[in-house]
Amino acid sequence: MTAIASPDLIAKLDHVLKAGSPDLCTRMLQEVAGLFLEDAHRLSARHVEVFDDILLRLSESVELRTLTTLSRSLADLHLVPRKLARRLANHDDADVAAPILRACDCIPETDLIDIAWMRAEGHLSAIAGRKAVSQELTDILLMRGDGSVLRVLAGNPGADITSAGLAMMVDAAECDEEIAGALIARKDLPRRVLADLVRRSTPRQQARLLKIARPDIQDAIRAAIDAGAARAFANPPATIDDAKARAKAMTKPFSV
Repeated sequence: MTAIASPDLIAKLDHVLKAGSPDLCTRMLQEVAGLFLEDAHRLSARHVEVFDDILLRLSESVELRTLTTLSRSLADLHLVPRKLARRLANHDDADVAAPILRACDCIPETDLIDIAWMRAEGHLSAIAGRKAVSQELTDILLMRGDGSVLRVLAGNPGADITSAGLAMMVDAAECDEEIAGALIARKDLPRRVLADLVRRSTPRQQARLLKIARPDIQDAIRAAIDAGAARAFANPPATIDDAKARAKAMTKPFSV
């Protein structure tokens, strides 16, 4: 643990940063990150801060591939260099940002909200897959995300989706069977939303939903299908009497 603060390593860091060589920075970053990962489980908060400052400086001069590897290696750690994690989460490249956005608990909610407003689908999908996604975040993701983001969100049991958000999900599910299937699998889906989803599905889609649904909601799906069929039978589509229509057209005055 004291290796990171050794005079030799600090001197080497200063030399690397002054030299400005990407290759030197990459090798130094890998060396320091290796030291951190090796001892991460027993480091004190102070030691993590030291690593954080050094890794943050080194990360400014390395290529995307190295940053992506670093992001993946840090994402699941219990104790993460916070400043470095926030920089990686805000990175323009989604491959760099996604591991941290998806798994790192130390990213503040305010950062996640800002990123959700500013970034594109790669960042949004990663946020949608977090262990817990707040209602404010889900609303932003639903407003800004494409189908791939909505699929991740619908399939995430940790996403807290509002009533308005569920209505948007049902709208999207009409033309996306994967979203529909993910919604059916949610244990927190209100029965009224389930019924609406089934009602707005085609007979083929209804059969699929019934097939993949949990046993405890299959009766509710059958009831929604039967109710929809009963309404359709009671209110058949209006038809036009062709003979009456022709007669009406013939008696209508002709104007020039």
